[in-house]
Amino acid sequence: MTEHRLTALTGRLFDGQRLHARATLLIQEDRVLDVTTQDITGEAEAIHLHPDETLLPGLIDLHVHARPGYAPWFLEAGVTTVRDAGAPLSALQQQLTWAEQGVGPRVFGAGTILDGETSFFRNFGPGAFEPVGDREAGAWPISTPEQAIQAVELLVEGGASIIKLYEQLRPEVYAAAVQHARKRGLDIMTDLGIGMTRGLNGALVDALQALKLGVRSIEHASGFMLAFQRMGFNPPDDFPSDAVLERFAQAIVEANAVLIPTLNVMEAVRWDERAPLSRLPAGQHDDGTMTSLKQQWNAVHAHTRQNPDFVEWDTRFAAALAERVLKLGGQVGAGTDTPAGADNLPGGGLHAELAHLVKYANFTPLQALRAATGTANTIVGGGRGILAPNAVADAIIVRGDPTQDIQATRNIRQVIFNGRFL
Repeated sequence: MTEHRLTALTGRLFDGQRLHARATLLIQEDRVLDVTTQDITGEAEAIHLHPDETLLPGLIDLHVHARPGYAPWFLEAGVTTVRDAGAPLSALQQQLTWAEQGVGPRVFGAGTILDGETSFFRNFGPGAFEPVGDREAGAWPISTPEQAIQAVELLVEGGASIIKLYEQLRPEVYAAAVQHARKRGLDIMTDLGIGMTRGLNGALVDALQALKLGVRSIEHASGFMLAFQRMGFNPPDDFPSDAVLERFAQAIVEANAVLIPTLNVMEAVRWDERAPLSRLPAGQHDDGTMTSLKQQWNAVHAHTRQNPDFVEWDTRFAAALAERVLKLGGQVGAGTDTPAGADNLPGGGLHAELAHLVKYANFTPLQALRAATGTANTIVGGGRGILAPNAVADAIIVRGDPTQDIQATRNIRQVIFNGRFL
């Protein structure tokens, strides 16, 4: 596409919220000028979709741990924006340049994770869990409200656009981090522990507490198992009743928060049979990066399969809570936690997550698509995940109609990123 050239793409179009049987997307440079049903004449370069194709926004993965080796895989899979849920500040600086260089998606990143001094990050060896300010550490130990405020300031200076909080922060420290982050205009994402990973050992903050403080998104449906236990129940032997599920879902809706269930990271370890990655976009890579990921996934799968009761509880609960939140008019976003878990493919894993939302949480394909587009835009903002005037010109063309068959998102014919046809 030549510079300043006006391009008009016409055909079936999903704008991030609803489907248009026929509409035209007007793109100039890196922005959407309009979405219209009127015929376009003049100097526009006209591109007409095949009748069996659908134009939709570039997809958003709301929970990843991105690394340079597979950054291009996201774009290959039509994932044009990601929210990185934790990386050293030095890595975050690299991630923020990917989109400008055209080597990976645009990144909204949390930078270094904040957790209590007894965090499981201590098990990851030297360099993983270092004092506040260490730019190479994956997590910082925070023991006082003053440290929490200092850490948030350092993350803001380092380019973080969100703050990631874990469950072993003491409640008063957790509250200080949330309050200061909100004061500085940053959202808070939180992982409060699920049974299949760390269990409830040492967890101090539950999901209901976090929501009352103003957390923006609950990752993995975490922290509710602790809240359930504090109500006098004994997971995984006990499972929430409809009334308890309603209470939990209502807490998310009333807080105007977004649930990110990340079913893909749970689903992959439910079965002995491994996921067929070659059926997913970007799933046919056969290089050193893929070899390394498979070694990691093999180890994780073998370890996590030792806790099948917790795996089943977590998966069933996340799906049930997502379904209930949606029925109450709340927001559920699509995130994968890639490459955590097993067989959780960067880029392609988001397509699996959409299918899981349909299969296990009883979303319609249209509702699942919103979780990775229009609803995701409410988290990252800036006109990503939608096709509307002045939105970023990110789009994909797929064969089929994913509002009827969610598997159609995998049949990618064209990716448009920042107005460029890749």
